[in-house]
Amino acid sequence: MAETTGIKDQLRKLGRDWAKAREIPCLLFVSRSIVTADLLAVRRALEGMEEECLDVLVASPGGDIAAAYLIARELRRRFERVTAIVPFRAKSAATLICLGCDEIVMGSLGELGPLDEQVNEKQAADFPLNTSRLVPSTSLAQLQQAAVDTFESVAGRILEKSGMRPFDACTKAAELTTNLYATLYAQIDPNRLGESARALETGSEYAVRILRRYRPEIDLDQAKQIVHRLVHGYPSHGFVIDLEEAQDLTLPVRPGKEAETPILEELAMALIEFGIEEDLIEMAGPPPGAIESAQAVLKRMPGQTRGRSRKGARPSDLKKRSTAVSSGSNRVGRT
Repeated sequence: MAETTGIKDQLRKLGRDWAKAREIPCLLFVSRSIVTADLLAVRRALEGMEEECLDVLVASPGGDIAAAYLIARELRRRFERVTAIVPFRAKSAATLICLGCDEIVMGSLGELGPLDEQVNEKQAADFPLNTSRLVPSTSLAQLQQAAVDTFESVAGRILEKSGMRPFDACTKAAELTTNLYATLYAQIDPNRLGESARALETGSEYAVRILRRYRPEIDLDQAKQIVHRLVHGYPSHGFVIDLEEAQDLTLPVRPGKEAETPILEELAMALIEFGIEEDLIEMAGPPPGAIESAQAVLKRMPGQTRGRSRKGARPSDLKKRSTAVSSGSNRVGRT
């Protein structure tokens, strides 16, 4: 536990370094699995903020696609410009959050992932197994192709070896193919196929809406092409979509600048060590003790008294002022 706490503090410090380098507030969004409760954590972290721009460090293996949509929407409702920071992995549902940003800054180890939602299924041994929603439809397509290949191969061999008429050869080949594949087809669950198809369609619709709403330069056809490739264009759920692949997808990605690259590298190392056992969803605020130090300075200033100042300032106002003093200039400009 102490070791994890130390890594958390390191991530917080690196987040502050990033915010200082960019002169833009930074939200740390590190989630072991994105759920609706993460939306509440994001709201708490952003409470009272009135900035124009926000950087969001996104690190997660994925999770609930609907929750990710709500988080992306929350960020865009609050801030005019949002930049996603991806030092390491922002996969699956986390990729959807990144799609809602104006810009995605990727480190050398940064990676996005396909949008084929995963689901926990109980297997025969009664333990859950994470599996992609693409598995049922992909398995069916492969089975269909195997049956067609078998039929064509058997029909061709019968024609070549027996001298039968084509109709008779095809009839025999069809009987043999049916006998071979009937048992496999009988194991297909139509309900599972339907559920997987609906889940994939739901995720696709969320992604199209995110792109169309927050990247108006993309038309509907282009948005559908990008999303179709993110859902169906990769052979596995864990496929690495790195900087070059993301650029090929026409996503607004860039590598870190000279001052950003060292921080991205340190963030990636810290995230690898942190793992996915805990969440860290909070603003990268001032260092511990900074508020207290700033308050002590303010108390020594002329006109300050305990409780309220002569102008009627409340202790909460002093805390806000001290936060500003401890973090330096907090003004945000467009990037």
